[in-house]
Amino acid sequence: MTIRINLVATREFRALRRKRRAIVACVAILCLAAVTLAAGNVIQLRRQAALEAELAEQKKLIAGLRRETRAVKMMEERIQRQRRRNQAVESWLQHGARYPRVLRGLSAAAPERLWLTRYAESQGTTILEGRATDDESIARFLRSLSPVFEDRRLVEAGRVPDDEGLRRFVIHAGDGAAPDSVPSRSPRG
Repeated sequence: MTIRINLVATREFRALRRKRRAIVACVAILCLAAVTLAAGNVIQLRRQAALEAELAEQKKLIAGLRRETRAVKMMEERIQRQRRRNQAVESWLQHGARYPRVLRGLSAAAPERLWLTRYAESQGTTILEGRATDDESIARFLRSLSPVFEDRRLVEAGRVPDDEGLRRFVIHAGDGAAPDSVPSRSPRG
């Protein structure tokens, strides 16, 4: 018995080898594509995680900036209010040399039975309100007001509603016209 071995490659054998090579090449290409896709996904996931962390940091930073912006706005409002107050104080200080003379003049002109309840300045006009026990005290006060008050006018005089013995009066003095906020009335007896 003899065994024969054909050592010459046949066409089928060659075709089978080509098929194997093609299959191995396809599998290698598929594996390479899968590895490439997986690597791309991993890189994208890491980048996404980094971007999300950066976004969270930016949101915190924006929230902090918003708080600081609100604080700055509040501070600017306080500065504006303070500037308005400072302007009022500076205006008062510019007229400050006048006030001691005015107050001394008011004190010297006021009879014993007359009390000032309000001193105000509005649009260049000084408004004096007060109470007195009689009309004669009001007239003496009006005549003896200091020369600081020019153009003195008795705008209102009348009885105090709650107290029968006292008289109420309003005097406008100064260079400007008297405000129309208080209607003019004649003294009642």
